[in-house]
Amino acid sequence: MKLNHVVLLLSLVVVFGCNTTSYKSIQVGDLERSFHIRYVTSMKDCPLGADFRLWIPVPQDDIHQKITNMAVTGPVPGSLNREAKYGNLMYYFEGACSASQMDFTVEYDVARHEYSIDQKTYRQNESNPIQGDEMDIYLKPSTLCFVTPQVKNESARLTEGIESTIGKARAFYDHILDKMTYDKNHKGWGRGDIIHACDIGKGNCTDFHTYFTALCLADEIPSRFQIGMWGRYDVVNGEYKTKGYHCWAEFHVAGQGWVPVDISEADRSIANKDKFFGSHTGNRVTLNTGRDIILSPAQSGAPLNYFVNPYAEIGNTSFSSVKSNCFWTDIPGS
Repeated sequence: MKLNHVVLLLSLVVVFGCNTTSYKSIQVGDLERSFHIRYVTSMKDCPLGADFRLWIPVPQDDIHQKITNMAVTGPVPGSLNREAKYGNLMYYFEGACSASQMDFTVEYDVARHEYSIDQKTYRQNESNPIQGDEMDIYLKPSTLCFVTPQVKNESARLTEGIESTIGKARAFYDHILDKMTYDKNHKGWGRGDIIHACDIGKGNCTDFHTYFTALCLADEIPSRFQIGMWGRYDVVNGEYKTKGYHCWAEFHVAGQGWVPVDISEADRSIANKDKFFGSHTGNRVTLNTGRDIILSPAQSGAPLNYFVNPYAEIGNTSFSSVKSNCFWTDIPGS
């Protein structure tokens, strides 16, 4: 196992050279939360000797989080790869199944920095969008998030007479809080399907933020879906198993930057709805951005709706007997 640590950590340099952001201090805002993540992936019922491929999502530095002390163990060495469209990172493994169950562990420390924007400044200093810039990627639909006639009509009605991007996005945000309920007790939740979100009006974070990004698309406001691991709000002693993933969204104000929203959390704590528009809490780590993900190297199967769980193939066919567990330990002093 120790050999695998060495090979995988060296791959940071091999894949990205001196341009990797993994060791840059690019964060802004005060340090809000520090914690350790232990992410365990198990491939079960593997046919002995069969060729497998496995992709595990991993986080990277951005201005709101810093990732350090990453270590990886597994039965075969792997490489750290970056997909082309959104720049998401993943560890990739391939080889022959050496046991009926193979376990892979990725561990790292996360420092989350305060993420809250000054809405008044963003309103006052907004500039005209630059056509053909890097925002274009965030103005494209995905398989399950697109502009329906209903979404187009709602967007036009909600933004009538509103000039600022902040104002329009807040109108979308309030509309979704009025229309949707956080509820996973029905069929079809969690896929981020705009038809389901509009017709059923129930779902989890994926469904809420799909609705939001679709409304932004209708008004040509760049927006992006993000997903990652989610810890408890309060700092606790000792390691615990997280309940699962969480997702959220950001929209872009020209000349100012990205603005965070967390609509599903606002629905679950309506007294804090103003807090969840324009800021994100620190009990999260962003794993990746976007929908319809093509991995690196590309998978044989269809693009992934989103990439928060490991994905595996055996014999160039999707392999579903893959489980993951995320364990969280708050670092004292955070």
